[in-house]
Amino acid sequence: MTDRIRHLTVVLDADYRDDDVEAIVKTIQMIRGVSAVEEHVVTAQDHLARMTVQGEIERDLHAAIDQVFARKALKQRLKP
Repeated sequence: MTDRIRHLTVVLDADYRDDDVEAIVKTIQMIRGVSAVEEHVVTAQDHLARMTVQGEIERDLHAAIDQVFARKALKQRLKP
């Protein structure tokens, strides 16, 4: 038996002005099987979530770079 799908979520690649997104909404509405398209305004929580993720990625990247340099320094000290 196969599952039934009722909803799909589409996430845009950036924040767009509402008048600029009209063409995207109209195009999605033309797809067979689409009964409704809802627009959601960007909130402060959206920006906070993005900044949180960006900060986590930056911390992880810095930690990885520090490990690479620490290993290189260790290898250099161990060379005869």
